[in-house]
Amino acid sequence: MRKLLIVLVLLSFAAFAFAGGKKEAATTGIREYDVFLGYENVDYPIEGTIFGNWLEEQTGVRINWEFNVGDLQQKVGLIAASGDYPDAIHPRNYTQILLNAGAAIPLNDLIESHGPNIKAMYEGRMEMFRQPDGNIYWFPQVMPYGDEYRAPNPGHGLFVQQAVLEYFDYPMPNNVEEMVDLLIRYAQENPTIDGNKTYAFTGLFWSWREFPVMNAPHILSGHPNDGSIDVDWVNGRWVASPFYANDNAYRIYKLYNKIHLAGLYDTESFVMDYDQYLAKLSGGNILAFYDQDWQFQTVQNLLLDQNQGRWYVAMPTVLDGNEPTIVNPPQPQVSEGITISTQARDPEGLMEYFDFLAKWDTHVMRQWGREGIDYNVDANGLFYRTPEQVAQWQDLDWVRHTYGAHYWSNFLRLDAGSLYPDGINNIGPGSQPSVYAAARRPQEREVLSAYGVETFAALFPPPDMRRTTYFPAWTITMPPDSPESITGERIAEARRRFIPRLIMAGPGEYDRVWNEFLAEINRIPQADRDAHTAFLQRAIDARVEAAGG
Repeated sequence: MRKLLIVLVLLSFAAFAFAGGKKEAATTGIREYDVFLGYENVDYPIEGTIFGNWLEEQTGVRINWEFNVGDLQQKVGLIAASGDYPDAIHPRNYTQILLNAGAAIPLNDLIESHGPNIKAMYEGRMEMFRQPDGNIYWFPQVMPYGDEYRAPNPGHGLFVQQAVLEYFDYPMPNNVEEMVDLLIRYAQENPTIDGNKTYAFTGLFWSWREFPVMNAPHILSGHPNDGSIDVDWVNGRWVASPFYANDNAYRIYKLYNKIHLAGLYDTESFVMDYDQYLAKLSGGNILAFYDQDWQFQTVQNLLLDQNQGRWYVAMPTVLDGNEPTIVNPPQPQVSEGITISTQARDPEGLMEYFDFLAKWDTHVMRQWGREGIDYNVDANGLFYRTPEQVAQWQDLDWVRHTYGAHYWSNFLRLDAGSLYPDGINNIGPGSQPSVYAAARRPQEREVLSAYGVETFAALFPPPDMRRTTYFPAWTITMPPDSPESITGERIAEARRRFIPRLIMAGPGEYDRVWNEFLAEINRIPQADRDAHTAFLQRAIDARVEAAGG
């Protein structure tokens, strides 16, 4: 009984303290909004962050964050089914679940009355995320601005260790076939690295992060990242076509099989999770892989700090006979973003807050920091950072936990490679030529010098900017449980079963396994597979039309 009384007293005190906090917030004029973001993140610091505290002072708004833990689709489904919504929700690629539940309000009128900066931010692109019913329900996660673009890194590619490139005097292989031969030769001539067996190749094949293996035929045949579909310019329009069983898929996995038959493919990759993958890369004994740079950036930084040549360089290497046009153009991710829910306590106030985030000065504060402290401006108006400022922004602990703008990074954001309206400064500091050059480590400069370029993106052909009218196709979402979605999952499941078998096929067995894979695919009716592709084609056509293309 005594314990029960103590618990009741503590609960009463907690309720009093919570109510007191709300009263204080009301007294000081602070408005609070509850926001769910479908991303994993550490809790927002109690003391706030530099950017967050500045934003609160400027707007009088405090955000109560909730971040995703566990299965996002399940979490969004529970939110939708509960009918108890936070003020704003970012469900990522499960936006359709919220729309089907009627959980998001149309934003059209609020944009007109309270969103002048939002209209300026999305100038010329608003129609790209208007829905078939004529309404806008969310603000895209990221959007390019203007027509100028100068991202200095390719973003993805066939990543090869610097040590391998240096060993062969910085070659530029004509194709993946030649690169595979170099990787096998290096591994055979250097069978161990720091006491561990050398592997010529690995890949991540786990959960939603499986794309490094699943989409390799798509990228390494010369396409930017459209996800699970090839998109090519055919007779004056962008045309979608499946690649999962085409000749490029046959050739890529046969090359992987060649590496395996040499005993040099990391077959543990088929059973390891994401953390194990990062640990494997950090060991220094993996020579190459395909991936997107954001997925292993922490390991890349670690390897660069070790300064042993075991970090990875993205190479413009694709299958023989294809152009290495894999650099992504600006990515208007229009199929996902942040919504205002039907239970928002103050939609007008929340829209005003979003509109403040869309101000150009706020973009500068988010990306560059405080003028005179985190960056400087020269006599010509160019933003730059001193070596000390560059070093400060390379301290990830300071960036994430002290400055803390990343909590706002997944909505109402502009592509880092775009330029501000002034036409001279990059929205992303890392894309500003002077900052990019100052941030390069000596071993990076060595590679750039060896290839005679100033940026790693310059190793590749420039992106096809015509693609911005639809790109990227991977953000096209199919309604859950729709026939097209089910067909897509059936195709993916067949690929998950057979890709490891193809790569690990024994001598002379590859073609037999490939034919078994084709037979498995053909068990899915051709009409269903065609309908799956047709859905994506209609979405691409609609995006192009909305973009005025």
